[in-house]
Amino acid sequence: MNTRSLLLFCTGLFLVPPLPARAQTDWDSVPIRVTPLRGGVHMLSAAGGNLAVFLGPDGTLVVDSDYAQLTERILATIGDLPAKMGGAEGAAGPPVAGGRIDPTIRFLANTHWHFDHTGGNENFARAGAIIVAHEAVARLMAEDQVLTALGGREVPAAGKVALPVITFNDRLNLAWNGDLIHLVHMPLAHSDGDVIVHFRDADVVHMGDLFFNGMYPYIDVDFGGNLAGMVRATKEVLDHSNETTLFIPGHGSLATRSDLLAYHEMLRTTLERIQPLVEAGRTREEVIAAKPTADLDAAWVREPGSEEADFFVGLVYDGMVKGGQGG
Repeated sequence: MNTRSLLLFCTGLFLVPPLPARAQTDWDSVPIRVTPLRGGVHMLSAAGGNLAVFLGPDGTLVVDSDYAQLTERILATIGDLPAKMGGAEGAAGPPVAGGRIDPTIRFLANTHWHFDHTGGNENFARAGAIIVAHEAVARLMAEDQVLTALGGREVPAAGKVALPVITFNDRLNLAWNGDLIHLVHMPLAHSDGDVIVHFRDADVVHMGDLFFNGMYPYIDVDFGGNLAGMVRATKEVLDHSNETTLFIPGHGSLATRSDLLAYHEMLRTTLERIQPLVEAGRTREEVIAAKPTADLDAAWVREPGSEEADFFVGLVYDGMVKGGQGG
């Protein structure tokens, strides 16, 4: 993949280009879209990964924080939600438990360590949020990192204030706003340290970057990501969901179970096609040249004529040769 194609693809993944072009971003023009779901849960989309915002009498819990440059506008948007909800049946779904809303942001949960999901952490923490994440997220954020798969992009260590205060290894349950929230680790899938956030009674799951709705995913092969783990993780979520479950993807529009199932089948098919090539000793270039996703590309490539499919296949290959088996 040439430099220009890589830049365009990375921009599509993280929506903000590398440092030289970042100063040109007009953050005030980035739209912030709110989709009310149910039980006090909302999906909020801006420039980075999608957020979940859960409002109720105990206070507000937010999942992921987007970029720091958008925090002020995101917080203002969240602050406007209680008045729009009104604690009554309406556009935001059924009334929240207790019939009243405390708008104070109490918790921020991170689905994984990537900067388009954690960039606003420090600002949220200074606004009073307690940051919760898998222990690997704290470890990765605390040190300088390099994403080789993204052309050697350097990710500087986050400041202490931006780091998770509460960490866990396997799962964490939080009784909050009359619901039970499950944070469940999905090991060695999209990266090391990914979790899903399941709002049990609202029947909503924030998938983080385990789910790129309608597009090939970015797999962080530099830090434990691999396709086998992605297949395992999406199957596990599907097995514990139902036809009414709503899914907030890391990127893309709000999804239903059928959307996640189609995505899982794409991942599984890709795995079944590429794994035999790797086991047969084909080189990275040979696997990409074989075009194993050719019949899938029309549905999953966002920019026709781009090299997105080749980049995805290359990531799959890299994860396999590094021995990733999805935990």
